Amino acid sequence: THSIIRIQFPKWHPVNALPSAVEQLKQRLSWDELDHLKLEKHLLFCLEEEVGSTTSSNPIDGDLTTKACEIGTSGKAFFSAREKMVLCGIGLIPMIQKVFGSDDLNFEVTAADGDTIQAGEVFITVTGRQDKILLIERILLNFLQRLSGVATATKRFVERIAPYGVNFLDTRKTSPGLRQLEKYATACAGGYNHRMGLYDRILIKDNHFAAASIGSLDKIASFLEGIRLRNPKAFIEVEVDSLDQFSEVVSSGVNAALLDNFSPDQIKQAVEMNLQRIALEASGGINEVTLESYAQSKPHFISSGAPVHASQWIDIGLDWN
Repeated sequence: THSIIRIQFPKWHPVNALPSAVEQLKQRLSWDELDHLKLEKHLLFCLEEEVGSTTSSNPIDGDLTTKACEIGTSGKAFFSAREKMVLCGIGLIPMIQKVFGSDDLNFEVTAADGDTIQAGEVFITVTGRQDKILLIERILLNFLQRLSGVATATKRFVERIAPYGVNFLDTRKTSPGLRQLEKYATACAGGYNHRMGLYDRILIKDNHFAAASIGSLDKIASFLEGIRLRNPKAFIEVEVDSLDQFSEVVSSGVNAALLDNFSPDQIKQAVEMNLQRIALEASGGINEVTLESYAQSKPHFISSGAPVHASQWIDIGLDWN
């Protein structure tokens, strides 16, 4: 009779298994998740900016040029792309109609947010009173051109790093008051949304360490442990600026590390040290020129504000039938 010997192996984290925090960072805003009440308030400000506060109750009276030309008959106009683009902002159309008193215009939209539109392609046809089309022309073009510009730039980033298995994250470097729309544009193009503000994740940066008088490596572990104990349900990410600091952070039990201004070689070393324990985000001065060299180092994420703050507005035209 042979006895069976069972050996209990240690429960090591499989080297090829991704940290759970990676999936937690893979979040994309949908249109329904946006705060529509805030958007409508913003559009009310845009209306006042366009027609003046005294005519906001009857917006059409604020368009002096159209009134002077005595334009009031019905017509048809087309919105078309004058360059290849990723479309974003379609959901704003009914909201703009409501705020600008143009509910009676008929919009026929043949594309959705996130679709790639070719140069010369018509994607919106609007029919109705010409004075109301002229009233909303600029505000609608401004949003479509801005948000499609962000989405188009983001798509380039996403497609460049995808072959390396790396994901793209946006940042809080957004236009004041337009953060949720610009982050939505990122999501439309296949990017992921980092924290919306200071309220939804803990991201400890060098300024926090400095303000808390954490000036040496030996203080980092106990400092982070205290934060974890006080915030057991929070997602915690820590910005690191050296491999020595990373070594302390990766063993502290936090969810993620932001590798700030690391070179591609330093990121590769951090990936090897990490052994898939926490999520790794590379950030700091990464642009389209340097993007692939960072992606080759295989962090889980690359974050950059460039698709928002450095993107160009897309050329979209409105032409009359």
